[in-house]
Amino acid sequence: MQKAPRVLLVSHNFPPTAGPESGLVKINAQFLHREGLQVRVLTTTDSHATQGIDNSLLRDLPQQITVDRVPSPEAVLAEKFPRMGRLAAIGAGRFLLPEIHLPWMFPAFTRALDIVREWKPQVIYSRATKHVSNVVGWRLKRRFGLPWLAHFSDPWISGGLPYGLLPRLIGHYYERRILRDADALVFVSTQAAERVLRHYPEQWCERVQIIPHGYETLGPELDQVRPEPTSNRALRVIHAGAFYPGIRSPDTLIEALRRLQQTKSLAGRLEITCIGVDTICFQQQIDNAGVGDVLRLRASLPFDECQRRIAASDLILIIDSPGFGGVFLPTKLVEAFAHNHPVLGLAERDSAVAGVLRGAGLHWAEVNDPDNIANRLSALLADWEEGRWGINTTQRQQMDYFQIDRINQPLLKVINSLTDKKFS
Repeated sequence: MQKAPRVLLVSHNFPPTAGPESGLVKINAQFLHREGLQVRVLTTTDSHATQGIDNSLLRDLPQQITVDRVPSPEAVLAEKFPRMGRLAAIGAGRFLLPEIHLPWMFPAFTRALDIVREWKPQVIYSRATKHVSNVVGWRLKRRFGLPWLAHFSDPWISGGLPYGLLPRLIGHYYERRILRDADALVFVSTQAAERVLRHYPEQWCERVQIIPHGYETLGPELDQVRPEPTSNRALRVIHAGAFYPGIRSPDTLIEALRRLQQTKSLAGRLEITCIGVDTICFQQQIDNAGVGDVLRLRASLPFDECQRRIAASDLILIIDSPGFGGVFLPTKLVEAFAHNHPVLGLAERDSAVAGVLRGAGLHWAEVNDPDNIANRLSALLADWEEGRWGINTTQRQQMDYFQIDRINQPLLKVINSLTDKKFS
């Protein structure tokens, strides 16, 4: 009997590293394990220069999934020299390198050589948003010629994010080779694939698969905190996700609330809470707009607690990153589908976010138009206060499409085809 195919999953992000991508890689590894594949993960340790740790993310990780951990150089530097080392690592990631984690390619590749020789995987599966993961995958492809799937949760150099000259040159060197040499390429949205590949040979597009993020079904314990809709209290809205000043921010939301407040009082009727990295830096802007009694900011929370807060809300808010061609599909959008709540996205019309929400029959507003946001919030508030609230059967069916075991069937098909290629 042939043994289950062996997949080496390379990802700089993996629990207990905090963050949505870390949890997403975990549930993808669990999915492959449930489907009968042998999965081994090559990742970092629990030491980081810029990211937090959330040990709750390790819960339910199958013991059969072996995890090899290799320290990341910027984390080692920051640990050895807590102040200057961290500043040096961040400075290198901002001015010299296309990402702070890129030097991890050296120790990770060295460890990967041993894994490939002793474990003999049939497929390399590398995942970015930490693009060094795909760089390691590319180096393994060059050394061993193994079938290789490169996954882009977010675009890199060609995605339009601002980079200096040297980081752009270095990043473009690796990006081109990843796109050229991977046996299969996965993007989470059509917009991302088209933007990244538009300047590359057309035949490279033939290896592209569009596989959106998926969510894991939540446990029944969250049902206990899920509230009953009632107009006797304020509509509770939650945005759970990081802000990136200059890239993703609540600027137009704040302005929309200011304008809405001028026409009708929102106090006691609407409560919006934003939880995540770089949220509280917008407090002064909120105070100046006079909407502090409606919009509240909170720092990051562990994943489990964040899920409880989401479950206890009435409406989930997603804010997209405008100005980049709508390429991003935030993990938090798909995670929201695990909850039986209405969703409101602030996004550009042709973005991946707006497309997903339209397809599910959910709410969205133009992220660059405060009046449109104000009108949408006003309509939702009227629905709440008049007792028209909830998710209908059609919406729930569309949201269920993103459950990880369903949305990932094309991923399983790609990996199995690469396994067949190895044995052919």
